[in-house]
Amino acid sequence: MSFKNFYQFSNRNLIRNILYPVIRGNQFKSFLILILRFLTLGLFFSFRESQESLKYSIKGKRKFILDLRDAKLNLHLLGILLQFFSDIKEKFKNFEVWINENSFSQNPNRPYSNEFNDILRTVSKILKFRIISNQFKNIENFDNSYLKISYTNGYKFQGLDFNHPDSLKNLFIKKLKFKSKPINFSKLNFPKNSGKFTLSKILKNNFTLVMFSTFDENLKFEKFERRLGVISKKNFLFMKSIFESIQKKIKKENIKNFKIVFVNKKALNWNIDENIIDLRNFENYNLSFSELLIILNLNCNWTFGSEGTLSYYLLLCKKLKHVIFIDNSHWKHTSCNGSAAPFFCKELNYINYKNSPNQYIPISKKQVINNIFQDYKKFNKKKNG
Repeated sequence: MSFKNFYQFSNRNLIRNILYPVIRGNQFKSFLILILRFLTLGLFFSFRESQESLKYSIKGKRKFILDLRDAKLNLHLLGILLQFFSDIKEKFKNFEVWINENSFSQNPNRPYSNEFNDILRTVSKILKFRIISNQFKNIENFDNSYLKISYTNGYKFQGLDFNHPDSLKNLFIKKLKFKSKPINFSKLNFPKNSGKFTLSKILKNNFTLVMFSTFDENLKFEKFERRLGVISKKNFLFMKSIFESIQKKIKKENIKNFKIVFVNKKALNWNIDENIIDLRNFENYNLSFSELLIILNLNCNWTFGSEGTLSYYLLLCKKLKHVIFIDNSHWKHTSCNGSAAPFFCKELNYINYKNSPNQYIPISKKQVINNIFQDYKKFNKKKNG
């Protein structure tokens, strides 16, 4: 991590880095930041949250700049913005994303994390937009359309964080007139003798359901209140009953070419059988996050599960169908529309949901199972010619 990345850390995290360093270089940088904060009475070398409004302007269709310098986005927030990238690229002749050292949030417990740049650069190749690093000029001095999101200089819209469902609707949909669209994660060729190519072929030759729901009864990763994910126990049990019915049907009918792919590290307590393909630790297969998305998008059929960062990226995949389980049990005062699920999900009409797009809980267990297995029959018919 660069020196400026450490501006994001609290004093507590800096002290932890000093006492229990994961990387020796981080120990020295943390110590130096603490000293500099002390000498400047905390006015400098820190990352203070701004209460100001973000800045935006539409000046024609020649170029749009998304300025994410000092935005301090986590991976989920980047996903929320990505739902608008396809439309921005279609509306404007040129599209640029400006970033710097603090565009993305830093986690002191994951110093080697590179998912942010991996995803952004992959999408830039797919949609053909430019990423500009360490641009020092003031965006307001340019005669271009732009949106500037900065944790330290403007993060809010109408008094709410930009990622609040009301902000997303009022700013991106109503003011900027952007449309939410999925992304066709593609354009990646693996060598034919590689494990990635073999995995792609296995998935392609089977009908596959991607399962991503958290189930962590032993609290290996989650706190007690989130051991079932961010969903109510009632809706979790409903989801669990559907998933187990799918597994039972596969076993009862002795189906050999219907595979279930686990991709969430926190999916620990689901039943494992011979039909499971375990990609919960996909990094062990030398897969990046973007490569995982591309492989799943191009070779799988359905996704199934509850809310989370991983689910948001899977929902962005254009070629997949989805069974979504999202309620407001953990976020009682907000709709999930746009924030927990992309806006375009309300247009998905193959599963009927209760109270969508404010939440997504399937109305009928029977409909979910029937639709998945109808697609399985179509898959077999197409494969058999």
